[in-house]
Amino acid sequence: MGLSLSSIIKRGGSTLTVKFMFGLGIILLCVIAISSLLTYSYLKKMFIQEAYEKTDIVLGHIDATMEYARDELRPQIFHVLPGNVFIQQVMSNSFINMGIMKRFKQRFPRYIYRRVALNPMNPADKADAFEAGYITQFRNNPSSKKQWRGLVTRNGEDYFLHLKAVVAEESCLLCHGDPDSSPESITQHYGKVNGRHWKVGEVVGLEWIAAPVSGTFRQLRHVALFFFLVGTAGMAVLFAIVNYFHYWVAVLPMKRMSSFFKDVANGHRGLDIHFDARDYDEVSELAESFNRMMGYLKKSEEEKNEMEQRVRQADKLASIGQLAAGVAHEINNPLSLILGYTKLLRKECPADGQTKEDLDLVYNNARLCKKIVEDLLNFSRQTKVNLISTDLNASIETAVASLEETFKQGGISIVRDYDSTLPHLLADEDKMKGIFANLLMNSFQAMKPGGCITVKTEYDKEGNGIRIIFSDTGSGIPEKILDKIFEPFFTTKPPGQGTGLGLAVSYAMVKEHKGEISVKSKEGFGTSFTLWFPLEGDKA
Repeated sequence: MGLSLSSIIKRGGSTLTVKFMFGLGIILLCVIAISSLLTYSYLKKMFIQEAYEKTDIVLGHIDATMEYARDELRPQIFHVLPGNVFIQQVMSNSFINMGIMKRFKQRFPRYIYRRVALNPMNPADKADAFEAGYITQFRNNPSSKKQWRGLVTRNGEDYFLHLKAVVAEESCLLCHGDPDSSPESITQHYGKVNGRHWKVGEVVGLEWIAAPVSGTFRQLRHVALFFFLVGTAGMAVLFAIVNYFHYWVAVLPMKRMSSFFKDVANGHRGLDIHFDARDYDEVSELAESFNRMMGYLKKSEEEKNEMEQRVRQADKLASIGQLAAGVAHEINNPLSLILGYTKLLRKECPADGQTKEDLDLVYNNARLCKKIVEDLLNFSRQTKVNLISTDLNASIETAVASLEETFKQGGISIVRDYDSTLPHLLADEDKMKGIFANLLMNSFQAMKPGGCITVKTEYDKEGNGIRIIFSDTGSGIPEKILDKIFEPFFTTKPPGQGTGLGLAVSYAMVKEHKGEISVKSKEGFGTSFTLWFPLEGDKA
């Protein structure tokens, strides 16, 4: 079941879920509020348009009635009655209009209708300040449309107001023109002062109708509020659905991944573990990134272990070197005396006989000991590296050429694969030749007739270095001793055939040049030594 927003907040902390749900809530609430306001505005505009059409119909009906009275009734009645008789109820447009609107007011009491003038005959029709302002405005602006519509508030009530100017026409001058020419009944009833001397085309009054809209606007606000409340309730339901969906789609996979990460960080899982992403989405991309990161960490850990092993090897070599130097110096002089006196005794002994054989045995073993002492001294001696620009292809070829006849006699062939673009390296050329000769001899001694040694050089552009590979088809090195071959005095050769210092000395010389040496071998399938020297940072 998905976590509710309140339960997440109680747990403390601004979680991604809280931020997501809070942001979504604000967005939805704003959308609902804006939609409600737009709905209210649209309905209000639509109602105002409808109100205008209704007031236009009413005013149009009034105009049509007045035109009928003016054009049809009045001429007929003038034809029947004596010339100076004027009956207001059927002949006066204003009187007929007021009578009709009085009945209209009875049926629609909330509507307001007025027909007023600045100087009317009937004082009850005199314009107030609001109405007089519009009359003056219409008079002073002859180019206006002589009508106006809009919302106004009168006596605390909102109305839609539609008003238009009353313009004097030729037929109006009968009653409102020269008072001496107007019907006697009009003069007797209203006098000769008010509502006289009109001119054709003059704005003399104002006719307007006001439709109440407060109740309708109130209903529209209720509709908008109802829409807002329904939308808010729908948002709450949507919140619950989105929260549930968000929990299963995003939160739950993230929790699984977080738990997995913690197990790896706490050491409960190894770096070779793989997090299995179930779907192809952003979470699976994150999982794949984590898997790649664990791969990098695993590689870094392996490199760290390898580095620690090299440090231990270097410490071991340093300790053994100090010991070897002391031992070699102590026994070097006695060995030289033994060799010297044994050589003299051999000369004085007969060529045949047991004594000569015994002295030869002593001499050969003493010379072997002398070789071991020399190797010890070379291993322990901290000689200065004489760096010069060295063509490694030429150095390797020198070492190969010096041993090639020996290899031919042993039935071993050599394959050269030199990179012609190989740049020169700042190195001690003599030591490099010693390294190459030692590796070639190791390969030679590990093979039977018919074997092959391949020497390959290549320029490592990506790593900005030089790589040299010595491969043979010999017997290979057992895996259990592969990590010991660079240790001093470790050898697989029979007694008297090796000191176990050759690879250790080569290892030390490679390190002096800030290079790396590694070995790959499989028992019965040969061995491959790889040397790598950097082209940068190789200065003494």
